[in-house]
Amino acid sequence: MHLNNNRLKQTIFIIALFILGGFLLWLLKGFISAFLGAIVFYILLRKPMFYLTEEIKRKWNKTLTIVLLMFSSFVIMVLPVLLVSVMLSGKISYLVDHYEDILHLAEEWSSKAQTYLGVELISNDTVTKLTGLATTVIPRFLSATLSAVADIFVLYFLLYFMLAYARTFEKEVRYYLPFKEENDRLLLRELKSQTISNAIGIPILALLQALTAFLGYLILGVDQPFFWAAITGIMSVLPVVGTAVVWIPLSVFLYVGGYHWQGIALLIYGGAIITNIDNVFRFVVQKKIGDIHPLITFFGVIIGLNIFGLVGLIFGPLLISYFLLLLKIYHNEYMDEIP
Repeated sequence: MHLNNNRLKQTIFIIALFILGGFLLWLLKGFISAFLGAIVFYILLRKPMFYLTEEIKRKWNKTLTIVLLMFSSFVIMVLPVLLVSVMLSGKISYLVDHYEDILHLAEEWSSKAQTYLGVELISNDTVTKLTGLATTVIPRFLSATLSAVADIFVLYFLLYFMLAYARTFEKEVRYYLPFKEENDRLLLRELKSQTISNAIGIPILALLQALTAFLGYLILGVDQPFFWAAITGIMSVLPVVGTAVVWIPLSVFLYVGGYHWQGIALLIYGGAIITNIDNVFRFVVQKKIGDIHPLITFFGVIIGLNIFGLVGLIFGPLLISYFLLLLKIYHNEYMDEIP
């Protein structure tokens, strides 16, 4: 009876803990992306910070080191994403305001393509779906992207204190983890691996394919090559179709617009060079920092873009990866004990 009472008290306590935790999470839901960002940057910066402040012969001042690392992370990782977000926000605002004219132009291009190729690229049903997309999903994406600017301040505010009290922070996290010691080590190791794979692997892949696409678009005379290269880089995170959803339509538009050899050349360049950058990168680099299943990336991007805007390209897959990791830890911790 005593054991049952203890188990009942434990259950009540856990339920109360979940209710209070859920309520706090709901109150702080606007800071979720900033908190995730702080965790990602902490995992990336903790090792160089410990090296500079603890391991080298002439130890650096901790505060100056933290400021330097935070500034470097902003310039290398945040600022490029912010600039691309601002550029895309302007284009997306134009698309939202003129989507009917753009769809009408797309229908004209589709008619030309059907004349040249015998293929209907855009049907009436597709036009209806694109109209719905323009009036619902795109404004949400724009709003989430612009709100990311405000999250940057909160992100670095949290990151500073996490780095300043890193040893204490990690000690407290280990203390409150409700798992066995070996599962604690597994959780922290996999958390680091998944974070690096998503936070470094995805942006590097997008950058490589964007640069490769920009070179091809510039040489072959595609209008606004930088914009389309940025879109190509973003689309690189999608499995199977990936960048092809950008360079194939551009090739068709060049061809039906009278630029025949440029359209054919872009089609060959996209299939031989842009697409294979993805294959080479995943084989050579991403295997070393942690491979991500394509389905995790695909659904993570859908979730992330809708919630976080452009930074959701990283945070979306991370959320799914963390969820699957917790399931794995739960299985190791408790399932073996079930008779």
